[in-house]
Amino acid sequence: MSEHRIERVTDRERLWTPWRMRYIARNDAGKPKETGCVFCNALAGDDDTASLVLHRGDRAFVIVNLFPYNSGHIMIVPNEHIDDPAMLDGATSHEMADLMPLCVRALRRVFSCQGFNIGFNVGSAAGAGIAEHVHEHIVPRWVGDANFMPVLASTIAIPELIPASYAKIRAELAREIHGTTTATVLMLVDDDRAIVTRSGRLPTVTPDPDQPVWRAAIGPFRSWMDGIEVAGWGGPANTLEQRQQTALILRGSVARSRLPDGFEKVRLDAPDLDADIRTVLDRAMTQLAPKIAPPDLH
Repeated sequence: MSEHRIERVTDRERLWTPWRMRYIARNDAGKPKETGCVFCNALAGDDDTASLVLHRGDRAFVIVNLFPYNSGHIMIVPNEHIDDPAMLDGATSHEMADLMPLCVRALRRVFSCQGFNIGFNVGSAAGAGIAEHVHEHIVPRWVGDANFMPVLASTIAIPELIPASYAKIRAELAREIHGTTTATVLMLVDDDRAIVTRSGRLPTVTPDPDQPVWRAAIGPFRSWMDGIEVAGWGGPANTLEQRQQTALILRGSVARSRLPDGFEKVRLDAPDLDADIRTVLDRAMTQLAPKIAPPDLH
């Protein structure tokens, strides 16, 4: 008989993950638990940015995971409400398979990913968070990151806010799927009290072939502004023509007393603000809503 013996563990370490309660309860900012299927609700909605929908296809759509394992965690979801990939018809399976490499290319360009976890969790026994509507996860990975399921570590590390990730990914997916070549830039300055215009209009950028859209968006401001960051948005709502348009909100601070030729600061409360710019502002600023902000871990 072996001299080794099994001892009862009486004092186990506990990994406290209070942010997951928002996922379990689906109770955000005092709102009641969401009724129905989360994915079906997003698909039926009329505001892709608010629902974090990145792309709508004929039989499947792409959406950002509101409770990600890593930054850039997205999902490919069939439009049909079914719980088993074995039930997918051929056309849906093909569309989802076609979307996967486009998503991988977009994510790799945005985040410089070194790897991916890609696959299905089918059924609650396999760890599916929304078992009633099957979905395929695509999770970016980096060497030394916080691991796929943050169980063995004592922290969860999501270094970027979801609105920023959404805007970056949507711009790249529009490029991959629709061939979109330009993006509108809404640069907020002076603590979000003013924007930067160029020749009286919102600046637009066209990235180089291997350059992510978000880096191209920062480019025109890099030499004369400090602390530039992507804050969010993604573009207009959800018609096909609108989804082919992309836009990024940037934040930064002007480091020069005099702006380069062609650029000027315009206060958001200016009475003569261009009507087209006002329309974009009204649309864009609603997308920085707290409902898609990360949970408070303090």
